[in-house]
Amino acid sequence: MIPDRFLTQPSHRELVDELLALDTAEDRLSWLMERPPLHKPILQEHRVEEKKVPGCLSGLWLHAEMVESTCFFSAYSDSDLVHGVVSFLCDLYSDRDCSEVLEVGDLLARSLRIEGLLSTNRKRAVSSALSFFQHTASARGSLTETQGHSNE
Repeated sequence: MIPDRFLTQPSHRELVDELLALDTAEDRLSWLMERPPLHKPILQEHRVEEKKVPGCLSGLWLHAEMVESTCFFSAYSDSDLVHGVVSFLCDLYSDRDCSEVLEVGDLLARSLRIEGLLSTNRKRAVSSALSFFQHTASARGSLTETQGHSNE
């Protein structure tokens, strides 16, 4: 069971409900690969070496945008499966305040048991995406905190 506090947006709840309604691992993987992401796709200009996740067999690029303290994530992968899974996670972790991304951590992804559907290399891609979300939120949270202190 996923705590409601992790599903703060209606879109988060809908995504989780749709995934969990599927009976088999094969159905879940197919759904993840076929569903269109809710977030805007990563732009070609962001598919640069600096944003490429090292160590992934298929190319995976991650991008973050911030609107005040709200995080929005996007991804692209050469692998349909990695793209589907990481795009799903981008949708679940986007439209959240930095502090919420940090609080949720990897608990949401673990609660959904997504990694259990994946090979070792694809698990690394998921782990890298989750680390990216955390790092982005942490860096932005520190920046916001610093800016808050300088305005006092």
